[in-house]
Amino acid sequence: MMRFVVLLLLCASCSSAKQEAGSLVAAVDRFHKAENVDKPARAMSIVAVVCTDATVCDAKSACSVATRATADALVLKAEVEAKLAELKRGTLSKTDDAARALPSMLDEAGRLLDEGRRQMPVCDQKILALRGRYDL
Repeated sequence: MMRFVVLLLLCASCSSAKQEAGSLVAAVDRFHKAENVDKPARAMSIVAVVCTDATVCDAKSACSVATRATADALVLKAEVEAKLAELKRGTLSKTDDAARALPSMLDEAGRLLDEGRRQMPVCDQKILALRGRYDL
């Protein structure tokens, strides 16, 4: 009887880990398929995935780092584009502090985008491992 209870608990644990892995895999897939404008929200959905299994949590952590950096870069890039449009329309002066900050904002966006690109293969490897482990 005790063996049955242990086996039942192990199966429940595997089922929970598989559900967590499935949620994370789906969230990462949605991030990859999203248009750039939607990637920040998709990155947040990865952060929101609940995990209790160590392997799933490890993959979530790696994917959160990669997607958050990319999302932050895209948000900065959009801010720069908006300010450039204001400059073009003449509603923002070239001497305004916001205009002067544009080059550094663009540099930071580039740095974050590079970081996201460097980290994404780690995420993708861990997602691939989860797919194999849980037959997803």
